[in-house]
Amino acid sequence: MKTLFTTLQKVLAVCLFITLVGAGTANSQGIIPPDDPADLQNLPLVFNVDTNEIDWEDFTMLPFEGAGLVRLENPDQSGINTTDWVIEYKKGGAGEGGQPWAGFFYRTQEVMEINDDAVFRLQVWSPRADITYMLKLELAAFPDVETPEMFQTIEAANEWVTLEWDLSGVDRSAPWDQVVMIADLQGPAGDAGDNFTWYIDNFEFDNGEATSINDDMEVPSAITLEQNYPNPFNPTTNITFTLSENAPVTLEVYNVLGNRVATLVDGEMRTAGSHTVSFDAMNLSSGIYMYRLSTPSQSLTRTMSLIK
Repeated sequence: MKTLFTTLQKVLAVCLFITLVGAGTANSQGIIPPDDPADLQNLPLVFNVDTNEIDWEDFTMLPFEGAGLVRLENPDQSGINTTDWVIEYKKGGAGEGGQPWAGFFYRTQEVMEINDDAVFRLQVWSPRADITYMLKLELAAFPDVETPEMFQTIEAANEWVTLEWDLSGVDRSAPWDQVVMIADLQGPAGDAGDNFTWYIDNFEFDNGEATSINDDMEVPSAITLEQNYPNPFNPTTNITFTLSENAPVTLEVYNVLGNRVATLVDGEMRTAGSHTVSFDAMNLSSGIYMYRLSTPSQSLTRTMSLIK
């Protein structure tokens, strides 16, 4: 990870609060966060647009280069997708024309842990067949750090199809937490017309492991790592993690250069269950930090923001 970040010296280049712009219709509903910002959907991510239990702004579906996004009623409730609501994605939908690379990104609430079984899926309705749909993973804080572009072909038009990308070859050392998507990257610039309008739904990151639990679920994996609270913080925050069995554990904090700045836990944890550790960043400067929880069998990473 240190090598990955040694050239990164830039501040955050992406605003967390850009408003989604789209071509609205009489039956459309803008993509807005719910009243309670604590309504977050953790990994393994199943992002179904038909639910309101989403902090839309923290998931941040943000268009770029002339793409337009809007949440509206599903225009084709047939086949594999009969949900009421979907995302309409237009090239040129922002009223400024759409470049061939007009697309969007969104952020996950947790780092996507890549393993041999990791895949990413989504359902898409396309006006044209035999075009490609591109996906790549990035770091939200440093979007110049990214995976190679990965393509799948949309083989059918005017019906819902499922696309799936094999992520097993993606670099596993980076804390990927942002997904970028572009339809028909090799095609022409869009004009927001029917030929440049796609509907998308049911995004899913699946690595065969659960990384979060609630009170109604059994512990699904060896360890879980929660988002620190508060976040952003100054200068102290709490980090909670869960163990399903006794195990040697390390909990370490890294800066964006990959340098370890703190070791919070290092040793045998003789009690399974939930544990909370306090982190004091009094001597650190403002910025993005990563904290990694490791056992002999598993490792989980999250990011946090120190603002002084």
